[in-house]
Amino acid sequence: MGYQPWVVERLITRFIKRDLFNCIDILALKGTETLAIQVTAGSGHANRCKKVKDSEYLQLMTEAGWIVQVWSYRKNAAGRYIQRITQINNGDKTSTADGGEADSLA
Repeated sequence: MGYQPWVVERLITRFIKRDLFNCIDILALKGTETLAIQVTAGSGHANRCKKVKDSEYLQLMTEAGWIVQVWSYRKNAAGRYIQRITQINNGDKTSTADGGEADSLA
């Protein structure tokens, strides 16, 4: 996809991690674009979408022009990982892409 990704989640203790703005795991840059991603397993997708929508920083991120997305992965019957992406906009508007095989940011 041509992005340069960077993990922005911090390890606080062996078992506790803290996300950037409490909801972002990865920032990825490409040209003038900033992609902010929360990553989870397929079963946690809806919960993570809610977490991002409820973030006090969502408005700041979107006003700064960031693309804010939740990415999740699940295995299909053939054992391949399927990626689901939901773009979170300021407010309740979202768009979801589902069913594609997992891609790489770089």
